[in-house]
Amino acid sequence: MPELDHIARLAYSPSCWLFLQTINVLRVANWAFLVRRNQIRKELKEKMRVFKRGKSWYADYKVGGKRKMKSFGKHKKMAELFLKDVELKMLRGELKLVDDNVTFKDLLPKYLEYSRLNKSRKTLTVEMCRWNKFSAFLKEKGVVKLRGITPELIEGYKGRVLKTSSASNFNNDLVLIKAMLNKVVEWRCLKENPLKDFKKLRNSNVRELRYLTVEEIERILATADSLMQNVIRILLNTGLRRAELAYLEWEDIDFQNKLIKVQSKPESGFHPKSYRARSVPMNPEVERILMDLPQRGKYVFDNGHDQLLHPEYWFGRRFKKILRNAGIKNACLHTLRHTFASYLVMSGVDLRTVQGLMGHSTITVTERYSHLSPDHRSRAVQVLRFGNRIETNTNPAP
Repeated sequence: MPELDHIARLAYSPSCWLFLQTINVLRVANWAFLVRRNQIRKELKEKMRVFKRGKSWYADYKVGGKRKMKSFGKHKKMAELFLKDVELKMLRGELKLVDDNVTFKDLLPKYLEYSRLNKSRKTLTVEMCRWNKFSAFLKEKGVVKLRGITPELIEGYKGRVLKTSSASNFNNDLVLIKAMLNKVVEWRCLKENPLKDFKKLRNSNVRELRYLTVEEIERILATADSLMQNVIRILLNTGLRRAELAYLEWEDIDFQNKLIKVQSKPESGFHPKSYRARSVPMNPEVERILMDLPQRGKYVFDNGHDQLLHPEYWFGRRFKKILRNAGIKNACLHTLRHTFASYLVMSGVDLRTVQGLMGHSTITVTERYSHLSPDHRSRAVQVLRFGNRIETNTNPAP
């Protein structure tokens, strides 16, 4: 039929193809507009309200990170219409949802207050050193506003840090800066994090974590006094951090279920790393030590006057002296924690279980402990017999 042939020619003509492509583009644009509109409306719903105070109605709204309020007397409808107009202006881009004129100097104190409420004092001290270094760099470059923190600027900062420090040090700075910018986006002072795609440096100088051999452990215990022997044995058998042990209270010890509870102590200012509470099972050695210790006061280890022992000055320094007397180098109190994790992995314990016992936030951290001792690796390869006669067991494991 000639009519059908004509329709077919039209359907495959360039003009028809262009028309259909235009329709598709408009559909995508309309869909993107609707998504953006719904997103803005959702944000505005949390920021805009009409309320009555006394005899007057008010329109309360937030633009560019700043709260505004306008009175309409007795006219509630006028206040509602005003907010509708504000919404339309925001949809058209005439009003800003975020304040991109905010300065780094203004935001840093707010972020430090957030950190003070959510991080440990030790972490805050380390972060302040990093902020002082980054603030000095911004001042030198004349960067005042947050929008001036760009990937190009951070490339320059990276070069500055690497002149005197390691890739690991820069990576730690980068994590902190990105964390602040993410929080600033949440506070509606930036539209998006300009460093969200900025990658960490590959650190080629990462060393295997040090752990103690059985012979070294025996030398350490032979050198330590009875109190430090108990401390060392508990750390070796639980993997606790020094602060977790120092702040350990008798009410954290569950003898019935054979568990040690690691949890926050807000009244003392102590929080586990990443604020993650966990329970660590007691093996017979730890249970025996704790059962034999006198319960004189609140803390498992105290100074005799119901006051905790400082984790660094008391545990850390005394252990360093023990190491010197035992002739052991390249170790510290935290090495006991590495030793706990390493021997678990070498004994065949899966990484997920080790992660839970150690209180790691991600499995990536735990994977650092999957290294094996040379003897252990040597025994592993002895099962292979790829020679003139293949003797190794090639049957798949059940």
